[in-house]
Amino acid sequence: MHCGVEAELFLDAKRRVMLSKLMSGLLRHYPWEAGLRMDSQGWVRIDDLVRGIREKWRNRELYQWVTREHVVAVAMLDPKGRFEIKNDHIRARYGHSIEVSIEYEETRFHGILYHGTSRDKLVKIMLEGLKPMKRRYVHLTTSLEDAVETGRRHGKPVVLVINTECLEKHGIKIYRATKTIYLAPRIPPECIERTIYV
Repeated sequence: MHCGVEAELFLDAKRRVMLSKLMSGLLRHYPWEAGLRMDSQGWVRIDDLVRGIREKWRNRELYQWVTREHVVAVAMLDPKGRFEIKNDHIRARYGHSIEVSIEYEETRFHGILYHGTSRDKLVKIMLEGLKPMKRRYVHLTTSLEDAVETGRRHGKPVVLVINTECLEKHGIKIYRATKTIYLAPRIPPECIERTIYV
């Protein structure tokens, strides 16, 4: 029942997370694993993504339930705005390790940005700063909670507080990917204002 009307659950939490992680992987890192043809800006046809997941993905037997509607629902309801849909096409907004050319809005962000990582990486980061590593940009967020969650995925979490005025002084551009996610090509160690241990 939903609002007094008989209703059927369209997508439970477990399947939503499972599909979201697969979509992120295919659209950011390994589109060839599902036979996807991606254009230079990271776009693929939604129907091709569904077909690739159901017919070509190595664990396709786990995803036979996936429809176009499931993909669209995951993209539209993603709390971090990881996906973008336009004219029957879908792409990941950020987080790519593959070569794509997405034009992000440059912004003069004045405020606090966070970066979540693990404590075992802290010494190296404080010496060398933050680098994109396998990604194209360093990911920053306006959400302390999201930064903590990111840190937890990598080990014992620590959150770095980034001084955006310092970035500006160093001529480092900041790009807006979503409402809460910002990107920078690098973060020098002197622009890490402090650390928050959680």
